Parts: sequence; structure tokens; C-alpha cells
Amino acid sequence: MDFEEPQFHYWDVFPKTVKVSLTGWSVTIPLSVRGAPTGQIEFESDIAWVDEDGRLNLGWQAGATVVMAYDSENRDSVRYIQVEVVDYGQGGGGGYDGYGYDYPT
Repeated sequence: MDFEEPQFHYWDVFPKTVKVSLTGWSVTIPLSVRGAPTGQIEFESDIAWVDEDGRLNLGWQAGATVVMAYDSENRDSVRYIQVEVVDYGQGGGGGYDGYGYDYPT
């Protein structure tokens, strides 16, 4: 009886969760792909986007989403990154800009 070597295919994307404050500018988080994906990683999301250097960009729109990462065009294998952008109400209009906040004395 012939046995074949098991074929393990592992890949993942880190970090798994990201939570940032709503800001007037983009917050950039570097992503790390580990393992051996079968092809070029493709990302899909609605309030965040991943640039060509693998950096997650978010922070200008409040909400929560899941960034989906696929390891090929056929989308057979998917990994997830949970993203949350929270509006703490400290800024005006475009989020907290760092100005006008009185630190306790």
C-alpha cells in the first residue's frame, strides 16, 4: 500500500484585529502575510483599504468591518482581519484632530 505525503497549505494575515479612533487623516497599519499563499494576495473591504505595500489604511470613517484577504483570484482560501474605527466624539466633523483638548491639571 502506497501512502502519499500529506499536502499542508498554510498562510495567514496578521494582525487579526485592529481598533483605532476616528481621525481627520488616515491611520496606517502594516500587515504581515505568513506562510505560503498560492498566489498574489487580494484584499477586500468597505471602510478600509490595503495599499500595494501591504499597509492597512483606515481612520477617516467610523464603523466596523471585516477585511477579507484571498490568496488567489479564484478566492478558494480566505483570511479575515476585524477592523473597528471608533468615534469618541472628541473632534468636530472630521474626527479628533488633537487640537482644542484641555488636559487635566
